[in-house]
Parts: sequence; C-alpha cells; structure tokens
Amino acid sequence: MNDTLLEDSWQAQLLAEAKAKKEFSSIKEKYVIDGNVDYPEPEYLIRIGDVPTLPKGNLVAVSAKWKNGKTFFCDILSAIFLGSDVFPNCESLFKQGKVRFIDTEQARNDSVRILKTIWAITPEDRHGDIEVSCLRDADIDTDDSGNDVSRYDFVRRSIEIERPDLVIVDGIADLIYNYNDVIESQIMVNQLAALANKHNCCIVVVMHQNKGNHDRMMKGHIGTMLYQKCSDVFQVEKHGEIFLVTHPVSRHRQSSGLVFKLDENAIPKDGAADRHRQMQIEKQQSEQQMREILADVIPQDGTPIRRSDIVEQLTEKHPFQRTRCYELIKQALETGWLEEVDRSKVRLKTAPDVSSVRPL
Repeated sequence: MNDTLLEDSWQAQLLAEAKAKKEFSSIKEKYVIDGNVDYPEPEYLIRIGDVPTLPKGNLVAVSAKWKNGKTFFCDILSAIFLGSDVFPNCESLFKQGKVRFIDTEQARNDSVRILKTIWAITPEDRHGDIEVSCLRDADIDTDDSGNDVSRYDFVRRSIEIERPDLVIVDGIADLIYNYNDVIESQIMVNQLAALANKHNCCIVVVMHQNKGNHDRMMKGHIGTMLYQKCSDVFQVEKHGEIFLVTHPVSRHRQSSGLVFKLDENAIPKDGAADRHRQMQIEKQQSEQQMREILADVIPQDGTPIRRSDIVEQLTEKHPFQRTRCYELIKQALETGWLEEVDRSKVRLKTAPDVSSVRPL
C-alpha cells in the first residue's frame, strides 16, 4: 500500500516537472537570443554629425542644470526630425513622422511657446506633425476631484492610440510622487521603456541634474535608473549666451553634439561659429591669466628655475593646490611661453639673439 502511494506521488511529481518544463520552453523561445539570426539595428530618427541617434524602441534622456536649455534642446530635436535645416550638421532620417511633446511643468502660456518655437524652425508643411500638450493641470493619479487622467496614463494613451515616432516628456519627475523612491522610479522608467519598445517609438525624457556645480548626474533614484535604461544621454550646459550640447552616454555611437544660441526672439539657431569665437577668447584670457600668475616667480632674464621652486613660491603667494601649479607650468610650456632646460628646470623663452647675424 505504502509502495503504491509512493509510486503515485513520484509519478505525479514527474508529470508536474514535465508540464513545467514544456510551459517554460514555450515562454523561453520568446526571450532567448539566437546567435544565427541577424537581428535588425534600430531605426534612428535623426543624424547629428555623422552619427545616427534617437533610436526607435528606446528611451533617451536630456539633462541639465535648472534653466540651462533642456527644453530648447528638445525643441531642436523635434524640429530636426521634422526637417529643419537650421543646424547644417544635422538631418532627419524620416521623410514623414509625428512628434508628441508633453510638457508636465509649465503653464499653458509657456507651453504654447514650445509649439511656436518648433514652428519657427520647422518647414511650414510639417507644422501639423507636431502636437504639444500641457499636463500641469493633470495629476499624478486620477481621483474624485475631477482629474480624469493621470499624467502617465496620458503619455501611455498618446503613444498607444496616436502612434507617434518621437515622444518628448518634459519632465519625467512629474509623472511620479517622489523621484528618490526606488520602487516608484523603477516602475516608471520600466513602463516608459516598455512603451517605447512595444510601439517602436523613441521616448525622450527630461531630467534635472544634481545641484552641485561639477555634478552632472541626474537627480535621485529615477536619474540612476535612467542611466541604466536609456540608450543615450544628452547634457546641456549654458556658457554665457551659448548652449553646449554633449552626448556623453550611448549604447551605440556618441555624436559630437551641437551648439546653439537664441536670437532676439528666443528662437534657437546654430551657435558653432559663436562658440569658436568664445573659445578663442577664453583661451586668450586663460593664457593671459597664466602669464600674470607665473610672472611673479619666473626670472625675467631667462635664468633657469626648478619646477619645484615655482610650485613652492606659487603656493605661498596664492591659495593654489600643487596640482594647479603644475598645470600652470604645463600650460606655459605648451603655449611656448616657457621652455624646458632639463627634466627639473624651465626658463622664460626669449626671442633669439640676432644682433650678431650678418645681413644679406
């Protein structure tokens, strides 16, 4: 009797294991990678320089400090996709397509500026392909006080029903209650990534950077999740009147970014030439500052001086770290203001003595 019960139990276990294996095998086929299959590359929406970017089916992030041009750059991305020729080094890789720009932060009078800015740099026959929505009045969740749609649900339904190619969410932090909450952040980023993949669109999300001057990381746990999930991250920095866009993170190829400035009507335009002039001025100012600092310690008659002596004198006269002092010496050597005497000594580089040269 006991042997029969044991036999039945063993048979039941084998059947259950076989059933589980069969069920998992059918699921597994959906996810296992086949090394003999050439999986297609994603479709890219635009090209910056010679690098295609904004891949469909992926999340892309745009980050910057507060009021440093994130939204303007998203305007530019939208306009490039819609065929704008304002930036000569950029082009759309799609002849047709739709953009949905979802503004979560600003009031309607500010959101309309987004639309008019994009219109201003986009061919008129493509104006109907861009739609801007303002979700400031919507809430994070639906409730009994008249909120008919949550912010995320609006984004989801816009994608599922209207099937845009490019979706911009400015900004993602307004879709959740707490961007420092691990669970909330993970759920939201995963949901957006799944939407992009399922409906084959590129979703660009905007996120602020941390407050520290030299901290370029996106804020909170949601920022960390974006670095993990996004195919690309663009950063925008303001330098005077110039906005510098860099492309520090990419799963594929990093582009050279772009430079823009605003005209008298706050419309973006190419700023490459202005940036070049700005860099030349900054370089001259840096060299002038370097010479003024070192002039106090470098013998003006060309007498050699040890690098270590320069560093000691500079740290006494200025609140410099030693590394900063060595950087100044290196800069002076690279610009030709100083020259090496040997491995430990340098001297002021003087013009060659031509007094003894016999004229032709």
